[in-house]
Amino acid sequence: MPEVEMKETEVPDAHFTVDKQNISLWPREPPPKQDLTPVLRKPHCICAAFICLALVLVTSIVLQAVFYPRLMGKILDVKSDAQMLRGRVDNISTLGSDLKRERGRVDDAEVQMRIVNTSLGRVRSKILSLEASMKIVSNQLQVLTMNWGEVDNLNAKIPELQKDLDKASALNTKVQGLQNSLENINKLLKEQSDILEMMSRGWKYFMGNFYYFSRTPKTWYSAEQYCISRKAHLTSVSSESEHEFLYKVADGIPHWIGLTKAGSEGDWYWVDQTSFNKEQSRRFWIPGEPNNVRNNEHCANIRVSALKCWNDSPCDNVYSFICKMPYIRMIT
Repeated sequence: MPEVEMKETEVPDAHFTVDKQNISLWPREPPPKQDLTPVLRKPHCICAAFICLALVLVTSIVLQAVFYPRLMGKILDVKSDAQMLRGRVDNISTLGSDLKRERGRVDDAEVQMRIVNTSLGRVRSKILSLEASMKIVSNQLQVLTMNWGEVDNLNAKIPELQKDLDKASALNTKVQGLQNSLENINKLLKEQSDILEMMSRGWKYFMGNFYYFSRTPKTWYSAEQYCISRKAHLTSVSSESEHEFLYKVADGIPHWIGLTKAGSEGDWYWVDQTSFNKEQSRRFWIPGEPNNVRNNEHCANIRVSALKCWNDSPCDNVYSFICKMPYIRMIT
């Protein structure tokens, strides 16, 4: 064992230097080439392992010393870049919400644009129609301009035409007067024809009314029924001239007229609904009439040919009678 220890002390020491990144390892003296026994090789291996570990440690320390500042700088740069990216992401999210709003506005603007385009299309169609109308008007103006000379000639002829027009107007007035006269004549002829026809049937005409003097005696009620069958009524009296016409044609023969009353205490009235003038009728009664003898005289008749010719008699007496029909109710 002492021999082994001595030999171990004789193993040369290893020296190394670190020059930046270059590492060199050299011995103090080159080892003598000796034929070591296996017992002596084992400590040499252990030393070599320690040396390698030391070299690895030194290398790692050197690498850390060299690369740590750079790594730290890179890390700080990455952190700053990450913070910048975060800010940009926040900005991007904000921009996203703004973009959504802007998209909504853009959509609204598109709708408005569509409406505006539709309105513009209508306006364009109207403009086209107006342009067509303007072309037509322009053509008409050209025609009018071309015919302006003819208009001047017509203007020169206007006084003569006005004279002719005045003459034509006078003639037209005369023609209208003649037409009115002819219409009146036709009406008169028609009226005369109707009167002659009615007179041919036994009626008499006086002041717009037809009168039928029947010579067949009847009671007052039967006489009224006969007049109704001829679309007439027993005659009423509305004026003194009519009264005179009636009693003169009756010629003193008693004739029933359409004057009656309801009972002894009733008022006199005309059967054709003509208004009865009590004051006027006093001039037409025979003096002392109406006297209502035996409370049975409720119908009136023309008794004599005079102004005062009315007499009240029983309605069952039989006399001739007079029917009256207005011209407007005439049978043609």
